[in-house]
Amino acid sequence: MPMIMDDDALDMELFGGGDLSLPARPPPKELYQRLDELRESGCCQSIAWSKWGSIASITANGTAVDLRNLRCHPEDGTWALSEPYKTENFSNSMEGGPLKHLAWAPNGSDLAAIDAAGRVAILSVFSSLNKVALARMIQADPTDDLHAVVGSYWLNLATLPPNRPTILNGPAVKDGTDYRYEASQAPSLGPSHPNHNRSAFIFLTTNGLLRLLFPQNNNKWYEVHTELESIVSSDDLITHAAICADKNNTLLIAFATSSKQLRTVRAVIEWNQPKMDKAAPAQLPVQPQIKTRHLAVTSWYHEGPGIPLNPSHVESSMQQLSRLEFLPPCVDAGGKVVSPTIITFRSHLPISSSHFNQDVYTTVDRWEVRDKHQNIHPAFEQLSSRRNSVGSQPGPTVFLKKIESFTVNKIAIGLEPMNHGKVIFFAYSDGSIEYRDRFDMSETFNDGNLERVWHLSQIGFTYPEDEPCLQIAFSPSYCSIVQLKGDGKVQWQHLDYRLGDLGTSAEDPMYGATIAALSLSIGTAVMRGVNYDDLLATVKKHATPQLIYDLLTDTSRIFKLQADYSEESHHDMLVRNTSIQLCLCLQNSLGFKGEFNPRTFSGRFSWLVLQLRNIVVCVSMAANLNPMGPDKVSPLEDSEVINSLTGSVRWILDLMAWLVDTLLTLPTTVPSTVDLTNASKLSLPDLLAHLHSTNTVALHMLLSSSVRGFLTAICRRLVHLDYIARKAIMLSGGTPSNNLNQQNPSQSPHPISNVTPALRQAYLQIATLTSTTIVKVKTAEALLSSLSSLIKTAYATPPTSSSSTQPVLSGSPQAEKVRNQLEIKMLFGSSFPDAFKTVIVELFRKEGLLETVQEEIEPAQLFFADFTMLEIDEDHASVKKRKNLGRTMDCFLKTWLRNPPSLHSSENGDSQANGSSRQGVKWRRCARCAAVMEDSMSQRPALAWLMMQQRRCFCSGYWDTLPAGQMAA
Repeated sequence: MPMIMDDDALDMELFGGGDLSLPARPPPKELYQRLDELRESGCCQSIAWSKWGSIASITANGTAVDLRNLRCHPEDGTWALSEPYKTENFSNSMEGGPLKHLAWAPNGSDLAAIDAAGRVAILSVFSSLNKVALARMIQADPTDDLHAVVGSYWLNLATLPPNRPTILNGPAVKDGTDYRYEASQAPSLGPSHPNHNRSAFIFLTTNGLLRLLFPQNNNKWYEVHTELESIVSSDDLITHAAICADKNNTLLIAFATSSKQLRTVRAVIEWNQPKMDKAAPAQLPVQPQIKTRHLAVTSWYHEGPGIPLNPSHVESSMQQLSRLEFLPPCVDAGGKVVSPTIITFRSHLPISSSHFNQDVYTTVDRWEVRDKHQNIHPAFEQLSSRRNSVGSQPGPTVFLKKIESFTVNKIAIGLEPMNHGKVIFFAYSDGSIEYRDRFDMSETFNDGNLERVWHLSQIGFTYPEDEPCLQIAFSPSYCSIVQLKGDGKVQWQHLDYRLGDLGTSAEDPMYGATIAALSLSIGTAVMRGVNYDDLLATVKKHATPQLIYDLLTDTSRIFKLQADYSEESHHDMLVRNTSIQLCLCLQNSLGFKGEFNPRTFSGRFSWLVLQLRNIVVCVSMAANLNPMGPDKVSPLEDSEVINSLTGSVRWILDLMAWLVDTLLTLPTTVPSTVDLTNASKLSLPDLLAHLHSTNTVALHMLLSSSVRGFLTAICRRLVHLDYIARKAIMLSGGTPSNNLNQQNPSQSPHPISNVTPALRQAYLQIATLTSTTIVKVKTAEALLSSLSSLIKTAYATPPTSSSSTQPVLSGSPQAEKVRNQLEIKMLFGSSFPDAFKTVIVELFRKEGLLETVQEEIEPAQLFFADFTMLEIDEDHASVKKRKNLGRTMDCFLKTWLRNPPSLHSSENGDSQANGSSRQGVKWRRCARCAAVMEDSMSQRPALAWLMMQQRRCFCSGYWDTLPAGQMAA
């Protein structure tokens, strides 16, 4: 029998009367301590989530910072928080007390860490989410309690081009069975650092000093400051402050004093950057100055009969602020500008567990910062000593308009605006989350309206209940939170649907609304340039092939994806098409189930194409990069650069051979209902079903114009690289083979001034690979060219019968739109156009394109070819072979890395010969797709610059640096 006090409350019926409810369980003592911290100072946030996805939290002893992030586990593809990575202690002594506050810059890489005495350290993340460098020492500041920080703010990033508005996707409005995606925009508010990749940190101290830390063009941090207040007594000390951006590139500052005053100040930052022609702002030094002007004063503590609150005026706790926030101006749905708004929290906890009143609540007060125009009485104009003079009207004055307060029966511990400031997150100590309208503070995203969708919370996605916490940080996508518990543990919670099944098609209302909400959230995150890995984790829990396809389709509509390159001969636009990379990234992530588990069809397809795209980018950069370093050496004259490309060349040549091998085998595996040599008997739905059931992606890779464009681009670059290799070998006095002596008159010679023995050996590896490959590059290029011509003709050929439903696919803007939709379907692994029947027949028929290729290769080589390097064969024997290798593929160098000794017994004697054996080199593992590369940096400028382009994975995910001996973060 359960004990009475096991329940939070017990309803009892006495003498047939009404209910009597026992008081709720008293709040934990840790909450009392946390509330004392909040009342003491405005800057005491111990956990923060960056734009890139790095989660920083202060360690229990307050001397260092733990870094975590969401990561996909390489073993089974599940998402969870990584293990904490602890930074070094900032100082050997605790002169300034423990660390108290963390704040990430909007660029995602800079972190401000502030101790109790107001000393500020700047940490920078560069190549890994859990690896930081100390950019500004905390010892640079004096130790003085009056310098304690009470309010801080990172300046918004400058837009490129200047004054570019920010885009908000939403809402999704139901239109028949589909959703129509709307969008709005808002101005970008300054001031901003002149370098659009950097921000500056401005903060206010308890003695009224306004300090600005800023990075100079040499990447060193400097400071300027000004005094806001002259502190002459303890009543003038500032306890809480908040800063926000305003119109006209100014800052608004609100601060509360010990005497319960609420003051506002406007600040202007003048950067004083020299004007020089042909110089980027990031290259010029800045000499900032801060100018301030006081605006308005009121009291943040209002009591009296005019305020309809609980009887909190008798509680001393309600005379203490626990939070001060400043929301910048925004525009409502009707286009009306809403003034900057100051928000304060005053929270109440029972004095003790034995106190009669066990209620907890938070009173939220608000003030709007408004302008008031002043009018001069006409009589004053008569005072002028000159006739016919006109007096000038004085400028507007600023005043604080009090807005009606409201009370919540919870302890508020967090607040953050979203949707351009139109919606506000409220977080509470019981783990609950509320979304409130900025304009009237009514709860929103709780109506379950499936006709006009904004957010996952609106349609039934919720956070787990009964998860009390002390602090909270919101994810950059606004769809996850991390909680700091009373025991100091960090816990990740994400929105999930817990009310049953979502459905399986657009005919199910909840299914369609979920696709719309997820597409909007991903689209908004991408437009804001923030990490959305938590959304991938949410999708993965409900992912079916149909849901993934529908999500990709709606996301492509939001970004107006251009996937048709059937008539595009230049490949630069294809490489720069980031929307294609985004869609491939979604496919790859949602199709990954672990390193040794089969991927889904679309996951396998996108994984290969993303690697192909990355190799195209790397080879193109090496070929086109200007000479670097003191010796002005071209990358193609650097032996380390050529060695780094060797693995990629081998991978591409293996991919070409695998594609041909797979297509040559396909006719023997298709069911009898599919005839690849007769268009009239070719059932495309049956063919698609077979390809999906066998995970055969080769045909989609050749028929999709964007993927074919990547293949064509890399073939042309390999031909050029092979030509340079043969020239280098001849210039060095080598005696190349007959294959290497074949000149390519169409290529202009690359200026190689000095062929060293190391460079000759590097090029010899390239030339050997291209001359001994199973499928020659020229053969692959001819196949791709013939396919492109056939597809272009098929698109341009009108339907053969008047009853055909096939639309005209060439010759008009409408035809281009239809053709683009067909290409999008192929890119997402769906059906081929009916027009492609003739193309497929030409590919597989006797004396067709594949037979022509087959005549130019050695059948035995193809039969015995080892495609282990591609990691694409999923049969039991191939997977077992890869497991037994004890190695992992470096996704940048395309070479095998030996697994850490502690995790792999050295039973394979050839592991040192075939895998990387460098000691002391750590790994990076992508948090999103689990790909691996070495965490090293070359001293050669050309190779270092090339490796810097791998600051993010080929899937656009961010890296984790793995501890020695570990395989997962």
